[in-house]
Amino acid sequence: MIAYLALLPCAVAVTAVLAFRRSVLTASLLALATAAGIWGLEVFSAATTGQLSRAAIDAIILELLVGFVIFAGIAFVTASNRGGGQDALVQAIETLSLSPPRTVILVAVGIGVMMESLTGYGVSMFLTVPLLLKVVSRGRAICLALIGMSLMSWGALSITALLGAELAGLPPKVLAAAMLFTSGPVAMVMPLFCLAFVPGVAFKDILYALVAGLVLVSGIAICSHWIGVEIAGVGGGLALIAFSVLFSVSKRSFAKSLTSPAILPYGLLIAAVVLQKLVVLELAVVGVDLAIETDRVSFHVLSSPGIALLAIAIFCLVWRPAKGRLAQSREVFRAVTARSWPALLSILAFLMTARLLVETGSIQALATTVSAFGLYPAAAFTAAMGAIGSYVTGSGTASTALFMTSAAATGISFEAAPLFASLQISAAAHAGVASLPIIAILLAALSNREAGDERTAVRMGLSLGAIWVLFVIASGYMQIASVL
Repeated sequence: MIAYLALLPCAVAVTAVLAFRRSVLTASLLALATAAGIWGLEVFSAATTGQLSRAAIDAIILELLVGFVIFAGIAFVTASNRGGGQDALVQAIETLSLSPPRTVILVAVGIGVMMESLTGYGVSMFLTVPLLLKVVSRGRAICLALIGMSLMSWGALSITALLGAELAGLPPKVLAAAMLFTSGPVAMVMPLFCLAFVPGVAFKDILYALVAGLVLVSGIAICSHWIGVEIAGVGGGLALIAFSVLFSVSKRSFAKSLTSPAILPYGLLIAAVVLQKLVVLELAVVGVDLAIETDRVSFHVLSSPGIALLAIAIFCLVWRPAKGRLAQSREVFRAVTARSWPALLSILAFLMTARLLVETGSIQALATTVSAFGLYPAAAFTAAMGAIGSYVTGSGTASTALFMTSAAATGISFEAAPLFASLQISAAAHAGVASLPIIAILLAALSNREAGDERTAVRMGLSLGAIWVLFVIASGYMQIASVL
């Protein structure tokens, strides 16, 4: 039973957020203090300063891996929005003359998935919610916006997948392939789920939604395999947008609206990520690689999508008129710093917590105990812990920081590390729609907030999160059954 003490930091964080209404940052610091207590009391092994220093160094390196992308991502969002990027995208979508069912699929699943993959942090809802409100009622728009947020497995240029691969000791390509089987089923049914919130749906709309789901998954799979996991979500969203445009009667108007200079940063970002992948492959051939690493973890700087994000964010600032450019740049830097530091500090605390638990041997003890449950219960437990971590922190990345090492260790005991790693990431990504930070962002995206909005959003978020986690567990069970 002592192995379950490895879950105590998470339990403290859950209690702090849900029972005492503390911030995620406070919860992360309490979790770290609890882990430090476990280390200091020598519950699992004798405490040494070496354990503490190794955990700190590993956490800092992993924080650089995550923090570079988060900071650069927020910088890109801030800079592009100030140039009118979101408004231009709204105008482009409005030029299409699609039926209501096809419009909500395009907005919630196509635009929502693409934008969340590019920017993350719930930014996509500031674009999708106003568009959805023009097609459906307020309550339905809330539900549809959350459906669009359900595919965070590949959000923000897949930083969670990159961190998860590093923590699990897996090549990103291997984990990305495994994620297609655990998150793919959710992507497949998302367009179909959208139709539940649109009146007057016909049989042809159901067929359209089924094909749209196939298009979304195909776009994700093709981009993930041939380019990389970083661009997978963007590719899926773009594939669905292209599919929607094929059924539009206003293709020419839509194409013309895409020439708006304000939309240029989004296209440049996609091109920059692809170009970066190609350049890194060529550099690898000649042995050029910039890595910050220990024997346990590493951060390959040149492969980070943060480079593309930061480059295009700088372009957005430089592209503006020279007059006032320096003042605007300073203002953007201050805004990005103010917005990013709580998330970065909380993730660092969670990373330090997890690495300290690894150093004390508690993660291995927990994995051994969970493995004794059997393959099927262990898979369900892994997914459930990922979901809980995401619900509490509001971030699949933070959940992965906390639980990926345990998930991978459990998977290794069954010779199924990629499956268990993907179960953790997918459950964390999909359960995030129920988290309080995501609900708060959704409510902020609504104009003229009404009394029942929060209740509707919370109820829908919890319902969706539970359904998606069941999808993930069922996918895991099917994969287990197929190899037995």
